[in-house]
Amino acid sequence: MSGLLELKNTIRGFCRKKDEIISPAFRFIWSLIIFMSIQKLFNYSSLGAKAEVTILLAVLSALLPEGFMFFMAGALIALHCFSVSPIVGAVFVLLFVIMYCTYVRFFPDYAYALLIVPVFYVLKIPFAAPIVVAIIVGIGGAVPSVFGVILYYFSECVSTVNHALASDSEVDVMEITKQISEVFLNNKEMYTVCVIFGMTVIVTSLLAKLTFDYGVYIAIAAGTIVNIIGSIVAGAITGKDVDMGLVLIGSIVGALIALVVRFGQGILDYKHVERVQFEDDDYYYYVKAVPKIDSEKKDHNKKSLAQDQSSLMTDLDEMDKEMEKPEFKRTPEKKFVPDLSQMAQTPSVPDMMDIPEFSDIPEMSGSLDIPSANESKKSGLHLASNSDSNRNHIQMPPGYNGMNDFQ
Repeated sequence: MSGLLELKNTIRGFCRKKDEIISPAFRFIWSLIIFMSIQKLFNYSSLGAKAEVTILLAVLSALLPEGFMFFMAGALIALHCFSVSPIVGAVFVLLFVIMYCTYVRFFPDYAYALLIVPVFYVLKIPFAAPIVVAIIVGIGGAVPSVFGVILYYFSECVSTVNHALASDSEVDVMEITKQISEVFLNNKEMYTVCVIFGMTVIVTSLLAKLTFDYGVYIAIAAGTIVNIIGSIVAGAITGKDVDMGLVLIGSIVGALIALVVRFGQGILDYKHVERVQFEDDDYYYYVKAVPKIDSEKKDHNKKSLAQDQSSLMTDLDEMDKEMEKPEFKRTPEKKFVPDLSQMAQTPSVPDMMDIPEFSDIPEMSGSLDIPSANESKKSGLHLASNSDSNRNHIQMPPGYNGMNDFQ
């Protein structure tokens, strides 16, 4: 296991360093597989079947956002359908609009999930598709997986119409419409496969989101079982023989691919699970943290710890050597002892009345009598009335010098 983890970490580190190159290259390969699968299912137009067109569409899908791949795939399929018959092309355009309005418009980032199912049909392992879609996309992949099944059975219908037109060029419009309606109205096999795929995606994705230990791996196993049992039940209901070898191989391959995807996302270490509980004014929270097993981080931590320990010991030895130098040796400190003889000779603070400037000020006793208005006129003092505050204040005569008049 440690060897696989080291290999995964090496690949992941390389991809992170070269992300500007690896990411477009991976998208180009994935887009090329998608368009080659479409060419395998719909191969009626000489222009659309050219390898240059396939490579050009793959390059554009690698450079443009993911939602554009869905539109380019639709344009390629429409080109092939219109090459068979205008009625077939019009039916596909209507089907494409329904797919876009019901799902792709609201979840454009998951549009690629719709194209995964035709790829597995081309690889002859269609029952691997729902398990892989459930692990990669989640419960939102139920709708595109159903659309992928419908797209595959529509390709078979187009193939039937094309053979009919090739054998008899006088096939009328009513015959073409009847064959197309048989696919969408009376094809029990298509509906049973849609139900199986939808149930497998829902069960697998819901169990993978639960918080019990090893939930992801139990979800993959449960999805595989639902896939197999659903196929047996569907065969009994429809009265058709089910190729159990195809179902078993597809389910097992899908489980293996899901485990590889889970391994790439990270292996969970359920032996060191941590649980935290806290609350705020509105909610009470239960948090379960499951660490991932990653040998790269552990080795890095061990190396960094050993390096830090050795560097710390080296720094301590250097500090000891520096402290042994003469300039760093400490000398005994001298204690401060006050000189009492000097304190005795310190002059005391003089009395305020001993200062010559204040010695001539006469002593005042008694209360201050404010003269009346008539007396103030005689003495030269004038009382002014303040109408705002109704208070009397004294206006001193001109030439009054304050405290200098006492000297």
